[in-house]
Amino acid sequence: MKHTTFIALAVAAIAPSLAAQQRCPAITAGATMPVEYTGGPTVPAITACDLMTRLYVYAADSMRGREAGTPDAIRATAYIEREVRKIGLVPAGDNGTYFQNMPVSARVVSASSMIMVGNKMFRPDVDFSAAGAADRSVTGDVIFGGLLSDTTNALTADAVRGKIVVVTGAPGGGRGFGGGRGGPVNSALAGAAAIVTVSPLITRPRLQYVLNDTMQNEGRTAYAAANPAAAGAGGRGGRGGAGAGSAPLTITVSPAVADAMLGKPAASATRGDKGGSASIDIKVENVAQPTRSVVAILPGSDAKLKSQYIVIGAHSDHIGMANAVVEHDSLKAYNIVARVEGADSRGAPPPTAEQWIRINALKDSLRRVRPARLDSISNGADDDGSGSVSILEIAEAFAKGAVKPKRSLIFIWQTGEEKGLWGSQWFSNHPTVARDSIIADLNLDMVGRGAASDVTGQNKENVELFGAENYLQLVGSRRLSTELGDIVEEVSARQPVPFKFDYAMDANGHTQNIYCRSDHANYARYGIPVVFFTTGGHADYHQVTDEPEYIQYEHMARVDKLVFDIALKVANLDHRVKVDKAKPESPFARCQQ
Repeated sequence: MKHTTFIALAVAAIAPSLAAQQRCPAITAGATMPVEYTGGPTVPAITACDLMTRLYVYAADSMRGREAGTPDAIRATAYIEREVRKIGLVPAGDNGTYFQNMPVSARVVSASSMIMVGNKMFRPDVDFSAAGAADRSVTGDVIFGGLLSDTTNALTADAVRGKIVVVTGAPGGGRGFGGGRGGPVNSALAGAAAIVTVSPLITRPRLQYVLNDTMQNEGRTAYAAANPAAAGAGGRGGRGGAGAGSAPLTITVSPAVADAMLGKPAASATRGDKGGSASIDIKVENVAQPTRSVVAILPGSDAKLKSQYIVIGAHSDHIGMANAVVEHDSLKAYNIVARVEGADSRGAPPPTAEQWIRINALKDSLRRVRPARLDSISNGADDDGSGSVSILEIAEAFAKGAVKPKRSLIFIWQTGEEKGLWGSQWFSNHPTVARDSIIADLNLDMVGRGAASDVTGQNKENVELFGAENYLQLVGSRRLSTELGDIVEEVSARQPVPFKFDYAMDANGHTQNIYCRSDHANYARYGIPVVFFTTGGHADYHQVTDEPEYIQYEHMARVDKLVFDIALKVANLDHRVKVDKAKPESPFARCQQ
């Protein structure tokens, strides 16, 4: 017996006993999950305690929401790189490293931007802030519009058309890039040249990031030219992502700027008051922002098959810092009752009187557990901290276990999914192995919830879906390969607790278009069979309340063991997974579920 084989068998024999010795709140009946937690060393087996240990690091406040393009995402990928190095995986990024870098830039408002009121000049970041989508110049008469959210007493569309409208109140209704998810609150202002919001505090706006992928851009252009009727923008944004509209220029200014524009203190202005003329000149420049995915390989054990690969992936990024500070438990209670799918509950009506009673009762019960706490960090524990730590756990189980797959496994932590599937787009366009050597992609995105109380989505008839003890959504599992979908079902049937798969979100024509909204879509466009594993949505989706304390760790461990067994089964087949469905006509065609 080879010495290395003996060591592997010895580790495999020790692993179950080490797992049995673990103790953590995740496996302790009746335990209250902590806000902060430090666990012990991880073990070779896939365990709930390991997942808890990892996720409390990865989704901690110190990671500041891991937004792609920021130092926070760099810090998160540094943690993953340290872990895969300890596990012993082979680097598969750029130039012998674990990192695959992407050419991302941020659109930043230049210091040469200005506002001119008479002979007074105002400068960005001191006197005003603006989101930089493109160069914009506006000159016009100033009028005071009152409170922005006051639609009852709003100025008429004719009164504001072409004007610079000074208003008080927040310019957007949610967290978005460049003006908020829902755009301006008051639609009567749509014809204004600019909406100028007065604020005592001037802060830098959220940056707008761009991935410069020449291959993708040229491919889409060529496809659009050849297929003018079919080529659309496509649905490749992150789950629940939303773009900004084309509307009036929106900026935030200090009271001193507003006073100069109006010729009187804004605090004493009356709706409809007219000021003088002002000019707003916004210049934008692109600044490179370091952005990277982590890519690592576990080499296969078969000399002939090791040149074929199965990708096991998740996205490492989240949405960063929220636009406003909120009270955590109040928002938690509100969403549980009134926005059951979190950010995907767009357009939900205001709570009824009965719902407010439930919201306040739930808030009071949460306050009895711990004091009120302010929060502004979108931690992304489920989205997609759960997938990120899951594939670390799966990788460790393969690397330190006795069972070795015949084919090689690529573990990839793709960044920028929330910006538009950047990491998977870049890797599938610029793979570090031959693209046709990739035989399947297994994607884990939001695998940490799925409790019976979670609304995990809606079917095509708009009926709410709920989790369960053995709940798991599958998306795309038979869209390219019937065999791959069958393997998932067969492997699940042999689990100690087989899963009840929910395929409702995978229905053709589903309005949420989930098939096109996570990283597997970029592999499928090249004809690579995929499976998207998720426990679905919930009230904490894209909220500051998506925290490690709300994760179902034992359930997540069962999901990870399933994916481990599926990867092993596919890796050891005596043939490539059969593709028996039509492949996309072009990798650059619009993705449509």
